[in-house]
Formats: sequence, structure tokens, C-alpha cells
Amino acid sequence: MAGGKYRNRLLCSVRIAPYALLGGVVGALWSPARAEDAKVDDVTVTARHREEKAQDVPQPIAVVGGKTADQQQILRLQEFAQKVPNFGFFVGNPRGSGANIRGTSGAFTSADGAESAVGFIVDNVFYTHTGFQWADYVDLQSLEVARGPQGTLLGKNTTAGAVVIHTQLPSFARSATLETSYGNRGRIIEKLNVTGPIIDDTLAYRVTFFLDKSGGFIHDQVTGAGLLNNNRWGVRAQFLYTGDNFTDRLIFERLRSDEYNNYSAIWGDSIPFFVNGASARQFTQNVASRLGKQILSLDPYHPYLTRLGDLDQRTHGLSNEINYQFGENTLTSVSAWREFILHPRNSLGSAYGNELEIMSTAFDTQVEQYSEELRLASPKEQELEWQVGFYGLRESIWSYRHDDYGVDSAQWFSNNIATDPALLNGVVGHQDGKATTTSFAAFGQGTWHIDEQWALTAGLRNTYEIKNGSDFGWISGFNPAFSVQQVLNAVAKAKGGVTQFDTGGQRKFNNSLAGLLNPSYRFNENILTYASLSRGEKSGAVNTNALPILDSAQNFVGFQPVIIKPEVTWDYELGAKTNWLDGKLIVNANLYWQDTYNFQTTLVNTSLVDSTGVPINNTYLGNIGHVRFRGVEFDGRWSPFERFWLTFSGALTEARYINYKNGSPPVEWRFAGGPASLDFSGTKMAGVAPLSFNVGFNYDHPLGSALSGAGFDQPVTAYTYANAAWKDTTPFANGAGTGDWLLYKVSQRPYTLVNFGVGLRTDDDRYNVFFWVKNLFDERYFTNVAVSTGGAPNTLTYGDPRWFGGTVRVRLE
Repeated sequence: MAGGKYRNRLLCSVRIAPYALLGGVVGALWSPARAEDAKVDDVTVTARHREEKAQDVPQPIAVVGGKTADQQQILRLQEFAQKVPNFGFFVGNPRGSGANIRGTSGAFTSADGAESAVGFIVDNVFYTHTGFQWADYVDLQSLEVARGPQGTLLGKNTTAGAVVIHTQLPSFARSATLETSYGNRGRIIEKLNVTGPIIDDTLAYRVTFFLDKSGGFIHDQVTGAGLLNNNRWGVRAQFLYTGDNFTDRLIFERLRSDEYNNYSAIWGDSIPFFVNGASARQFTQNVASRLGKQILSLDPYHPYLTRLGDLDQRTHGLSNEINYQFGENTLTSVSAWREFILHPRNSLGSAYGNELEIMSTAFDTQVEQYSEELRLASPKEQELEWQVGFYGLRESIWSYRHDDYGVDSAQWFSNNIATDPALLNGVVGHQDGKATTTSFAAFGQGTWHIDEQWALTAGLRNTYEIKNGSDFGWISGFNPAFSVQQVLNAVAKAKGGVTQFDTGGQRKFNNSLAGLLNPSYRFNENILTYASLSRGEKSGAVNTNALPILDSAQNFVGFQPVIIKPEVTWDYELGAKTNWLDGKLIVNANLYWQDTYNFQTTLVNTSLVDSTGVPINNTYLGNIGHVRFRGVEFDGRWSPFERFWLTFSGALTEARYINYKNGSPPVEWRFAGGPASLDFSGTKMAGVAPLSFNVGFNYDHPLGSALSGAGFDQPVTAYTYANAAWKDTTPFANGAGTGDWLLYKVSQRPYTLVNFGVGLRTDDDRYNVFFWVKNLFDERYFTNVAVSTGGAPNTLTYGDPRWFGGTVRVRLE
């Protein structure tokens, strides 16, 4: 192939992005821009590392295009989740948020050494730590969600699926786009991207900047601070070099946020009874008896917090991708470095409110990852298409936990109001958790086009990993008025006997296999059917928060597992992709059955007890023997008349524990002398909605020169869109419990999130003015609800409230 043709092929996405990636397939809204000219076959995906028509890929893959994201002001993963079936994103804080597919996400919220079951890939770089997902995603080309294990091609091994994001490439056509948005609660969103040539046809650049600020919708009654606010910005610089037989893309970015985003709202007093009928000391009673204080408020909208601070999060990234023509094949090299830093400034009363200064638990976190991926790929549209490659990763994690004790700590944890408050005031319990991963993998995947109807895709990946982990605990801040032993005894009462410890460094080696067998049959140009059998394996997580295990006499008997077992998934899919009426109607559906063994999740160790004999809830990483996920997913869209598109998608999901014999008891079972474990085998998992549905439309209507009378001679088009995402009742767990074992069952009732927008743009897209609203009816839904024993009140985590605003976008050439 001539050098010029090769360069054009590598850069074809620059030209096709405004048209071919206009919208979504599998539940994504079609972009209103030129929707009447687009056909279903134009929508492309790259989840198999080559541009393919979405309807030709024999796998359940969803895509939301960059035009759709821009037009509907979609910025964050939880907003994309409203458009893709069986995809969700839990929002907590930069360290404790993450994506889930089909109800599974992994144990990312419990230890920094855990990996998500959902792979996350941006511009061909695999992000390991969940903190790297914390950002606004602007200047997108596409966001794809591939469901099921993806380890034979996409980055590191995954067991649930992968999210694949592509941003816009630098362009050799000079342009600049400025966008300004204003909304309620002082919301200000600024976006700027500038691109153009440095050397014509050889070197181009692109610089993107965003700023997102707003006040919170809950206000602290002590400081007046707006909780759950927005305060983040980011900058991204790219350079693209094109030679006769290769291209080189260099990307640097920095992301920053300073937000009060770590707020779990108090919604009521703790449980009054245990399941054995014994009365439980409630939170309000303990506050009165231990501290001699009254409750100020259990209203989730009126918290009283002390020593309130925000969470300082920073992310830096550098990557370089080279594509080189090697004969008829393409050699790709992706080298990357990424860093995540988090310094949380949690309130001393974050779990208690009411101006109490009992304890703050925070995890200062630093993650660094270095990766190198090499791929050699054959040309497309051959009888046998293939890719082989190598992937290497080095990751280091520092997870520094600190329990800061306040003026109310000594009395609270000793259960004695006569205790001197100075005993623990200013004392800090430290834990220095570390984890490192060294990973090497070789992989290959090929598609054999047997004839015009039959095709067979097969892939295999072998990964060898070395995991190291440790946790070291110590105490500081001793008050010289007390002996060291007095302080250590007080800390032991607060932490169930744990004071100073060292797990020692532990190391494990693991060799894992991922595989894919994916036959497909095309009946005709309208119907493609497929089946797949895949195996994924996620490496054993490092429990950077491992603690000692003590018996009832407070004798040391060992440590919680520092490195847990790998997680293995077998996934079975059967699906069909269809299109009718010359691409005006598409309907896709698939059945899946996924068995996961040694499922990695958060467990609760109840072997540690407080001064009254009630177990202290210490979370840690562990494995569940067998979990099953199965269900039906469907999506489609229909254009009954010109320039109008109706979209719909949904999922029926069942997630069930098959073998979970030693489950941690729910909070109502954690009474003195209660069982150390319960058998949850056969019960349904919490946090998974059994049914979800999405429906939307968009329509644009040309107005021609309707504004010529106002001195504006450019043709204009009016457009509108709406989207409704409905979720069925979502049950939550009390601690680690679920199902019939629960005395106190909590859940989120069914709810619908409705987004709507209307706008006016010039036909050349140089000017665009639109108004948008998210969560139109201000549905106050929760992403988690929990009940507690008397050590803390009941809490909940809010979803996003109503946002509305207006946007002006101007593009200069």
C-alpha cells in the first residue's frame, strides 16, 4: 500500500467521526445532526481494535457517539449509563466509584488493591484503578460498552466487560470551539478545544479544556458548605504526526477536583431490635448515655458536620501510540503512564453528624501505572483476519488509611461518659497498605470468514502476574498526660483489640487463561445471529486494608487475607442483530448466562467486638464461591418518518449467589454471641435492579432562512430530544446480608429519570444554542441505603438531583 493511502486509512476516523459516529446503537440516541441522511450501517465500533459496522459485530456492544454526548450535555459515566442497557456507574468518591455491567463491578470500593470486573480503556490505554474513571468526558468521538469477558483483545483481563472511550483526534483543518453553559445551583460549564496544523499534512495539535463548577444541593448546618457539589477541571493536549508509513499520537492530560463528594446522608436512627428479639441500643440512646448530648438532626438534608473538608483529587496521564505499516499488516505500540492522587479531608463526624467528633476514616491514595501494548494486525476484509500481541503492566499502589479520633472518641468507644475526653483526642490510628502488580500477557484473536454467511472468531490470552501486598499499622498522637499503654488500650476498644501490627510482605504468582469462541451466521442482509463462549480471569486482589483476626479472648489467630484468590468467569451468549425498512428499524437482542467462581467482593469480619460485646464491622476483601448472572438484553430504534428517531432498550437481570456458605451476618444478626456466618446460597444479590428500560426520541426540523429577517442569513435547524430511563425496585443489603435473612429490608422503589432538551443550530454547526434539563421531575433516588446498629445512624447515598441550564456553542474555522 502506498504511504499516502496508508496514512489516509489510519486517519479515516477524523473524517468519518462527524457522520459515522453520530449516535448510538444498543440503546444510544441517534444524534439529531443529519439523522435523516444516516443509515444504521454507518455506525461503527472499534471494540475489536478495528473499525467495524456495529451491526456486523457478533457481540453485544453499545455505543454512544460524540455528537450525542455534546448535544445532550452528557459528561459523566453515570449519565452515559442511562442510555445503555445493563450498564451502571456507582458514584461515591474518587476512590470508591466505578462502573458495573450486568450487576457486577468487583470489589473496587473496599480496597485500593482490587481491580474492577469492568475494564476501562481510553484511547487504547487500559486504566487499572477505579480512581482513573473520575472525570468529565468531553471532546468525545465515541463511548462503547462491550458486555462479557473481553480479555483476548482489550488490555488487561476483565470478567464482566469493558468500557472503551475514544476522544477526538487532532485535525489538519484549523478550528476552535467554545462552549459556555449556565444552570441552576450556580452550575457553570466551560469547554474549549482548539485544533489545527503545525506542519501541513504532517503534524497537528489539539488542546481541550473543561471547567465544571456548581453549588451542592445539601448544605452543612455548621459551615454552610454545599455538599455533593461540582468543582473540577481538566486539560488535555495532543499531537499527531503522520508519515508515509506510520502515525504517532502523543497525549498529555491533567484532571483535578476539589469537591465535597464523600457525603452519605443520615436518614434515621439505628435498628431497635436484633433478630433474637433482644433490644439494640440505638444511636440516639448511645449519644445520650455515652456523651450526654442530644441529637440535633436525623434529617438527610440538614447535617451538622465537624472539621468538614473537601477531597483533593489529581490525575496525570501521558501516552503515545504509534501505528506502523509492516508489509500489509499494521504494527501498533501503545506506551502509557498514569498517576492518581487522592487526599480526602473527611469530617470528624462524617458517619455521625450532629456536631459529634468521634472518628474520621480516610484513605490517602497514590497509584502509578506503566503499560506497554504491542499489536500486529492483518488487513480487514480478508478470509482470515487476525491480531496478535503482547501486554505488559507495572502498577504500584499506596493506600494510607488514617483513623482520626476526636474529643468525643474516648467516651464513645469506652461506653463510659466518665472517661477523660483527652485520652483519644488527637490520636491517629495509621495503616500503610501497599500493593504492586507486575503483569505480562500474550494474546491472539482471529476471525475466519468461512463463507458469505458463516464466520468464526476465536481468541486466547495467557497472563502471568506477580502480586505483592502488605499492611502495617501503628498509632501516633499520644497525649503525654496518659501512659502509652492507656492510649493503646483505648484504641483497642475502638478497633476491637487492633492497635499496632504488621502483616509482612506477601507475594503470589498466578498464570491465567482467557478465551473466546464466537461463531456467527448471517441469514441475509437483515439478520445476523451469533453465539459465544468466553472465559475471563481477574487476578487476585490485594487487601491493602488487611487487619489482624482475634478470637473471643482477644488472642491473635492470624490476618485477614492479604492477597485473595483470582476470580474466574464463564460466559455464554446467544443473540441476533436485525435491521429492516432500509435501516429505518433495527432490533437487537441477546441472552446471557454468566457463572463467576471465587467472586471478589467486600466481606465483613465480625470477630472483633466493642466494649459491650457487639461485633465491630470491619470490611475486607474476600471471595464468594459461586455467583450466577443471567438475563435478556435488547435494544432498537425506529424512524417512522423523516428526521425522527425513536430509541428503546432494556434488560431483565438476575444475579444470585449459588455458593455463599460463610456469608457475613447482616447487622441485625450481629448481637453478642450471634453466629459468625450465615449461608446465603440461593439468595439474590443486593444492588441489582431486576428490570430496567430506556426509551427516547429525537427530532430535528429545518427552518431554512427563517432568521434572515433578523439579519442572520445562515440556514438554521430546530431540534429536540427526550430520554426516559426506568429502573425497577433495587434491594440493598444490611452490611453483607441479603434475602430472607434480613429483618430490616431496605430498597430503592422504582423510579424514572427523564432528560429533555431543545435547541437551534446553524446547518454548518458553527452556532448552536440549546436548553437542557436532566432528571426533569427531580426524582430523589438513592444508589445505596443502609441500616446500622447503635454505633452509627442509618445512611443513604443520593443520586443526581435535577439539573437544568442553557448552552451556547460557537465554532470558528
